[in-house]
Amino acid sequence: MLAQIDELAERIVSLDSSEQEILLNRVAELNFQRGLKALSDKYRARLAQEGKLDQKADEVLAELRRIREDIAASDYQN
Repeated sequence: MLAQIDELAERIVSLDSSEQEILLNRVAELNFQRGLKALSDKYRARLAQEGKLDQKADEVLAELRRIREDIAASDYQN
């Protein structure tokens, strides 16, 4: 595995600077996409565990509105 990494590093170093920049941007983009996918998978698993995976969007928004109102009422009591 280390030999493959060394070979890949040599190939990257042989690219001109603009190609290296394109490659680094692509790697960053792929890492970002993988991170979003992992986050999405975790969120879906949590929703499934809570039995809310098939909950309708208007139900989710109503619940969020209720939570926001509860927090506002608690935090901004006069």
